[in-house]
Amino acid sequence: MATADTSPPTPLTVLVDDLRGFKDERPALVACSSRKAIELLEGLGDRRVDHLWLDHDLGGEDTIQPVIDLLVRLARTGSPLDVGLVHIHTANVGAGHWMRLELAAAGYAVVRSYSLGMWTIDA
Repeated sequence: MATADTSPPTPLTVLVDDLRGFKDERPALVACSSRKAIELLEGLGDRRVDHLWLDHDLGGEDTIQPVIDLLVRLARTGSPLDVGLVHIHTANVGAGHWMRLELAAAGYAVVRSYSLGMWTIDA
């Protein structure tokens, strides 16, 4: 009997967003809340995340703040998450600016993504 492959895809893409999905259906590990995102990232251990996509507003009062705090704390203790590139794709302009500044200051490679056509919306 064949067993399902539960290993993360290679290259590894992680998407943290409560509504969006990739229109091109690229393989990704997805977390819809800050709590789930932290669990997912911590569960990867030392595995490299090639592309980390971050939204700011995650439904209700939940935001990406705890995830940013984790990433910055890890960098400040000398053990940053192994991330190739952080993509900030939030529609919240002020929060996106803050996210980019925090992560870049912590040493992460960060870009803002404004490509609206790449998403499906699961409202």
